[in-house]
Amino acid sequence: MILVCDVGGTRTRLALAALANGSWALSALEETRTTPDVLAKVARFSAGRKLTAAAFGGAGPVNADGCIDLTNAGVCLDPAALATAAGVASAVVVNDFRAIAEAVPHLPQASLVPCGGSTAIAGEPVVVLGPGTGLGVTIGAMGPGGWHALQGEGGHTDLAPVDDEELEIWQRLRGAHGRLSAESVLSGPGLERLYVAIAGQALAAPDIDAAAWRGEPAAARAHALFTRWLGRVAGNLALIAGARGGVYLAGGILPRWRARFDVAAFRRAFEDKAPYNAWLAAIPTTLVMHPHPGLIGLAVLAAGRV
Repeated sequence: MILVCDVGGTRTRLALAALANGSWALSALEETRTTPDVLAKVARFSAGRKLTAAAFGGAGPVNADGCIDLTNAGVCLDPAALATAAGVASAVVVNDFRAIAEAVPHLPQASLVPCGGSTAIAGEPVVVLGPGTGLGVTIGAMGPGGWHALQGEGGHTDLAPVDDEELEIWQRLRGAHGRLSAESVLSGPGLERLYVAIAGQALAAPDIDAAAWRGEPAAARAHALFTRWLGRVAGNLALIAGARGGVYLAGGILPRWRARFDVAAFRRAFEDKAPYNAWLAAIPTTLVMHPHPGLIGLAVLAAGRV
């Protein structure tokens, strides 16, 4: 039995993972708010269980010492301390979006919703990105020994305006917040910043969603700009990675939008990169609806270490 734990900027998820009929299955799932006492949570969850391995995903970069200091929470994930807490010899600690990218080949087709484009080319790189508390970005590719996911912090690259409407809002955001990264807008807190820049008043992200779905103009415009900028950033990453294997959209926000996600607007922005419009039009984009893809990816990584 493998212990898997995803420590995000807002929520921490613990579960047990095991292979069942060739597929990874999760059990004993426990979800709590992310707090600094991760070791205590792991020790309590692991008590009395016979674990063979443990893997942890964290929303931040892996340091030279193998630890992760979460970007949006005061938490440090230390592999040695986590292994002791879990009662195993060693622990895998990776960026949370690397874990999602590792899961891509193992997710059931029913959990993957096509969002435009053509057919993925087998063996070509993929991009995985997703807005949540932050913006996670990872590139996956085939290499010696099989599938590999590359950890990075692409969510913190610069965000650029492309048209006049984007420039107007971008200038307001820059005046209020300074340098703008992709994550500055393409995240839950980013959606709230975007709404303030449009409406001149604050609203929590779930309330912005509800207002947009009621057709309120400022919230609807915030959703539209968020969707457009997400498409532009995803298209940039597809060009950088040569992602003819596809682009996978994960994270906490888009699955919640699902049927209300404006795929056509996203794809227009994704493909709007002359002279590569047709090249990008062929790349499929897919919404990941699996509730816990990162935990599946962590199980895959831990199994490889046993």
